[in-house]
Amino acid sequence: MTTDVKPIPNPVVDDTLIAQYLAENPDFFEHHPQLLKQLSLRHQERGAVSLVERQQQVLRQRIMQLEEEITDLMVTARRNEELFRAYSDLYVALLACTHLAEVMDALQETFSTQLNMPALSLKFFDSPIELDEQFTFAADTHKKLLSKRFQSANVYLGRLTEDEKKLLFPNEPIASVALILLGDKGELGMLAIGNHDAGHFEPAMDTLLVRQLQALLTKILPPLLAHQVSYQAQSDDA
Repeated sequence: MTTDVKPIPNPVVDDTLIAQYLAENPDFFEHHPQLLKQLSLRHQERGAVSLVERQQQVLRQRIMQLEEEITDLMVTARRNEELFRAYSDLYVALLACTHLAEVMDALQETFSTQLNMPALSLKFFDSPIELDEQFTFAADTHKKLLSKRFQSANVYLGRLTEDEKKLLFPNEPIASVALILLGDKGELGMLAIGNHDAGHFEPAMDTLLVRQLQALLTKILPPLLAHQVSYQAQSDDA
């Protein structure tokens, strides 16, 4: 009677197991320093390099990447600080306004002068008094914007069609806009801010500062309109 002895298969060690083992034992080469002298890696520019040299190179590249990321974060932080200061100054200026013309001047100073926004438009939908042409829409053309741009929100960031841009900025080549409905239900009017850069205003942008401005204008504009109604009535009586 013979018994066949089946050979025990050698365990298959693949790259995944080796990588997992080294990840779980980062001090492996400290216990086997002789291996560092035997191992080499191919480098596209320098040919064969040691594992230590390759590790140093990877670390240097990672440091450079982190420095670039930190620089980008610092630039973003400075830009955010500039925006915050500009909006803060604007809020103070708006609270001191007594006429619509002063409101427009304050908005122009902030967006055109400080933030380099080339175009600004403040329009009222239904005013109790006759306003200058710059504050009104021709007929009901604003409904074309409202029906398409404000179906789900009272702030729109992005691009407009050529016809829509002509309604707001007939003399300026605007590529992207921020449209802000004013009033508790968007019934008062609309502030439009335009930029030549098509990517400046994007739907994914944060709207915190814009919505704060929206809330402030919604509060201060009705009293200013009422004041002008009273002033105009007194002028007519006189």
